Amino acid sequence: MKFFKKLGASIVTGGSSSGEEMKLHPITLRFRGNQSHLEEEFQNDYFRKSLVPLRFALALALIFYGLFALVDAVLIPELKGTLWFIRFGIITPAIIAVMAFTYFPVFKRYMQRTIAALMYLTGLGIILMIIFASTVGNYTYYAGLILIFIFGYTFIKARFIHATLAGWSIVLSYELAAILIAKTPPEVLFNNNSFFISANIIGMFICYSIENSTRRDFYISRLLTNEQEKVKAVNEALEKRVQERTAQLTKTNRELKKEIEMRKHYELEQTKLEAQLLQLQKIETIGTLAGGIAHDFNNILTPILGYTEMALEELTEESSLKYDIEQINSAAVRAKDLVNQILTFSRHVDVEKKPLHLHVVIKEILKLVRASFPSNIEIKQNLDPGCGTVLADATQIHQIIMNLSTNALHSMSGKGGVFEVSLKPVEINSKYSRTIANLEHGSYARIRVRDGGIGMTIETRERLFEPFFTNKEVGVGSGLGLSVVHGIVKSYNGAITVDSEPGKGATFDIYLPQYGKGSSRKRQPADKVIKGKEKILFVDDEEEITFMGKKMLESLGYTVDIKTDSLVALEEFRSDPDNYDLLVTDQTMPNMVGTELVKKLREIRPDLKVIIITGYSDSISNEMVEKEGINQLIIKPLILSDFSKIIRRVLDNKKVRV
Repeated sequence: MKFFKKLGASIVTGGSSSGEEMKLHPITLRFRGNQSHLEEEFQNDYFRKSLVPLRFALALALIFYGLFALVDAVLIPELKGTLWFIRFGIITPAIIAVMAFTYFPVFKRYMQRTIAALMYLTGLGIILMIIFASTVGNYTYYAGLILIFIFGYTFIKARFIHATLAGWSIVLSYELAAILIAKTPPEVLFNNNSFFISANIIGMFICYSIENSTRRDFYISRLLTNEQEKVKAVNEALEKRVQERTAQLTKTNRELKKEIEMRKHYELEQTKLEAQLLQLQKIETIGTLAGGIAHDFNNILTPILGYTEMALEELTEESSLKYDIEQINSAAVRAKDLVNQILTFSRHVDVEKKPLHLHVVIKEILKLVRASFPSNIEIKQNLDPGCGTVLADATQIHQIIMNLSTNALHSMSGKGGVFEVSLKPVEINSKYSRTIANLEHGSYARIRVRDGGIGMTIETRERLFEPFFTNKEVGVGSGLGLSVVHGIVKSYNGAITVDSEPGKGATFDIYLPQYGKGSSRKRQPADKVIKGKEKILFVDDEEEITFMGKKMLESLGYTVDIKTDSLVALEEFRSDPDNYDLLVTDQTMPNMVGTELVKKLREIRPDLKVIIITGYSDSISNEMVEKEGINQLIIKPLILSDFSKIIRRVLDNKKVRV
């Protein structure tokens, strides 16, 4: 008794931050004290993990119980019929019945009692054989009881308390049968007891140790599961950090503009060009900084989004955790959107005009603007979703709204006020067009940006869109912002007007030709995941991402090997090139980047399909994608439904795009 108490108390979880011991009853091994609530959860977990090994053990028992029938025929041929009746007429049907019982839901409730009873019944069968064998002077069948102990205490997953009761019941039954019925000679009885009672005691300790270890693993796993609750706090910290970085970027942009001084009376042209060049270099630095931030954050967001999506796939609608996981996923998506907004604003991209729903783009911009505005400035928006589309570039629309927002912020600094952005469709006819120069008749989307700042004089309004004109003090503005806005609007065959008076703020109206009318389509439900059975080699130097990728892909049905070192991945592939159907690899890795790894693997196997994932799209160009024959480029973080669809299309040789 003291030994079991000492053994039960010695198990301390290494994963608990508080150092709390796992509290088990020294005999029954049940959780006790403030951990007693874990017992039901453990038993459910134990049943789920034990069911397949139990069925395998029962099948193994059938085989061995049947094979030893050959021993009956050799040792005691005259009793073969009787012994075979016990084996095949009683015990074998009992084992088959228990195996069939395991497929019924009610088996979960009676599992331990059933397998303990089966353990005793099979032992009783051996005892009956011992009794019959003793009539012809054979006392060797006691060895069969040792096999019963081996199976009972280990393979059939009986818990310690049930296996022990069955084991000692077998011992007691044997003693009674050997002494009272079989009349076993004392020296034989002593010899037999020495072996099979020792086997029973050793089996008890093994069973005790196995259940202890199983409970310890469950307890540690439970503690690790609790750690997932900290993910919400991590997401909140990430969102706060993104907001801080966004504010830093906006502040850095303002400071960069201050550094470029517009010299009074326009100094030499060379000086102006040098100043403009310096400005462009600084802005490029912002883009580089944003790219680095995006890469780091996308690597962090990838496992968060991946695991939450997989968790949502597994949880039922009734699960109490579903709402919590959805909130974690929503926070991670917001963080991803913020990173994308930073990239759109700060990096240089080629102008690509395409149909845009302006209300969606402007909403994204105002999220970014809100972080840089002080609390004494109220931001209002009135965006008509039925405004249709315009043919424009999203980055240039960002540039227009951000420039007007920055001017409004400067105009309202110190006094505060209301900053309002509205969007509505308008029809320009003959009467209306007289007030707006060079604007053709037709349907337009009008963006109105209004501030409650200091306003402008007539002289200022007349020169507002001239290059290098500014009424700010030296070092505060370059005078290029509104001229760039004017140039963008004119390139879209639109117009920009301004209405302002000193002390009454300013209103800018931007007219852009409508490309398509009507409200934006309703958002389609999220795509369902598409599964497969192929084998995938997943390579990423971030260990958390490889684990997440493996779990994500395996949830889709694929077989996955993961590597955190591109050189190790190369050697693994070289050993068996035909073992994989697809390579999924990160681009930015030590030792060998993703495109180099692809090149090496394609030298070994030219038809290998390849997907490259990256946290920052500028790290790999379209020319590089074409040159290396990469089937698909994906920007982190990975979204389960999108990832599953892309993988399926690549494997099925269908066209996909980033």
